[in-house]
Formats: sequence, structure tokens, C-alpha cells
Amino acid sequence: MTTINPKQRTIARENILKVLYQQNLNEYAFSDILKTFIEKRKYDKDYFENIISLIEENNKKIVSFIEDNTDLKLESLIPIDRAILMLSVCELIYRNDVPKKVILNESINIAKKYSTDESYKFINNILDQLLRCFEKND
Repeated sequence: MTTINPKQRTIARENILKVLYQQNLNEYAFSDILKTFIEKRKYDKDYFENIISLIEENNKKIVSFIEDNTDLKLESLIPIDRAILMLSVCELIYRNDVPKKVILNESINIAKKYSTDESYKFINNILDQLLRCFEKND
């Protein structure tokens, strides 16, 4: 069993966010973005690659889940908030090994670091709504 390094997992999430943000802005394929992506800090590369792959394969499902369970249209959000929600919801749906509270906390911290001063509240509110959908289905 591999040991999870929380710091490296956090950096992996930040890197996923950077890739998603870049993809949102220029609509390049993930494979093209990853060819030039460089991160000097040590991060959980397996997690990074897994989440990028999951988002690429399940993009429509993730978008539908968000839009069907909130009053949002993802295209109306600023790209960084859209990327945070895509990452978070991907983890919520496809990574059952990660506690939902960890995903929520990481998302809020990433929003505080990378988005506007009020975005973390918005992200928290949306993810709370979506978590209720998961609780109904459990």
C-alpha cells in the first residue's frame, strides 16, 4: 500500500487546476498542455495523471452533474472557478478513496489561493449543494 503525502497531493491538485485553467482559456487538448507542463516541486504524479484522465474521459458527465444539481451554467463562471469545480466534482464522483471533507477543504483552500476574495465562499456553497446529492444517493 502506498503512503499518501498530503502536501504532494495538494500540489498535484494545484497542478491539475493549472492544466484545467489553461485548457479553459485556449481549448488545447490536455495531451498538448501536458507536453509543456513543468512543475519543479515534488507532487503526486499518479494522482495528477489519474484526475486529468478522469476529467478528460468524463467531462460531459461532470459538467452535467454540476449543472443538473445547481442553478449554474459552467460556461458563465470565470475559468479558475470552473476549473476548481471540475476538479472537485471529479474527485467527489470518481475518487471514493478520498474523504469528501478533504476534497471540500482542499477546494476552498485552492479557491482562497488562486481565485477572487469571495470565490471560496461561492465554491463552498456549490460543493455543499452537490454533497447533498451524494448523501441522498448513499
